[in-house]
Amino acid sequence: MSREDIEIKTYDEVILRGWFYPREPKAPVIIMSSGMAGIKENFLDKFAERFQQAGFAVLFYDNRNWGASDGTPRNHTNHYEQIQDAHDVVTYASKRLDVDESRIIQWGSSFSGGAAIIAGAVDPRIKAVIAQVPFVSGRAVRERLPLETLEKVYADRGHSTALNPSYIPIYPESLEQAREQPKSALLGTEECGDYWQIIKNFKPEKKNAITLQTMFHTIRSEPSAFVDQISPKPFFMAIAGHDSLIDPSLQVNVFGKAQEPKELLKLDCGHFQVYQGEHFEVNVLAQIAFLKKHLYI
Repeated sequence: MSREDIEIKTYDEVILRGWFYPREPKAPVIIMSSGMAGIKENFLDKFAERFQQAGFAVLFYDNRNWGASDGTPRNHTNHYEQIQDAHDVVTYASKRLDVDESRIIQWGSSFSGGAAIIAGAVDPRIKAVIAQVPFVSGRAVRERLPLETLEKVYADRGHSTALNPSYIPIYPESLEQAREQPKSALLGTEECGDYWQIIKNFKPEKKNAITLQTMFHTIRSEPSAFVDQISPKPFFMAIAGHDSLIDPSLQVNVFGKAQEPKELLKLDCGHFQVYQGEHFEVNVLAQIAFLKKHLYI
C-alpha cells in the first residue's frame, strides 16, 4: 500500500517531516511519533503499515531535532516542544480531505507515549490515546538519579548553549560497557546495548549522541498528572513486564489513575521487544482490536 512524504510547519515555524499512509476518503487517522531518540525507520514504520492495512490512515513524523525533521540543537528532546508539535500535527491532519477529523488517534511509544498522554488529555480534537511502554513520570526519573548527575545537568546550563550543546551517548556501545559502565550512556542498560547493536546498522544512520539538556527537560515532565484527564476518550496502554528503562509497576500504578474506558496489555518482554517478533504481533493486534471497538470501523 502507498505512502507519501509530508511536511508540517509548526506554530514556531519548524518543519516536521514524515510519511502519510492514506486509506479510503475520510478515514480515521493515527498520529504517530517515536520515542526519545527514535526515528521513523527504527521499527515503528511496521506499526504504521499494519494500521493502514487494518483500515486506518496513519500520519507518522520525526520529532523536531531528529531524523528528517528540522530543528536545533540536533539530537535534542524537549518534552514541552514535542507536545506543542503534537497539537500542530493534529491541526494539519484535521485539514486533510482524506482524514475523518472526528476520529483522530494520538499514538506514542516510550518517551512520546508520555507526550501522547498529555496531548490526548488536553486536546479535544483527539478522540483516543495509545501509549506503549510509556514514559510516565519525570519525578520518578529525578528521584533515582544520583545527586552528582543532577548537579551535572544543572551546571551544564551555565556553560553550554542551544547553539553549542553538550552531548552524551544514548546507548552503550557494547554489552561490556552496559555491564561495567551503565551510567556512561543515557539509556545504559544491557537491553539498550542490544538494541543499539541492531539499529546502528539501519538506514539512515544515526549518531549515538543526545544533548545532556534532554535530561533537564525529562525530569520536569509529568505525564502521570494528566492521565486521569483522558476520559471519556478511550485509552490503551501496553507495558513490558521486563522493561529495564521504565518501571512496569509504576506504569501500572499510573494506568490505575486513568478512568474508563481503558485497556491495559501486559507483555512478557523487555522495553524494545514490543517493536518486533512475537510480542509485536500480540501488541499490534491488540491495539487494532481496541481501536476498531471504540472507533467503530
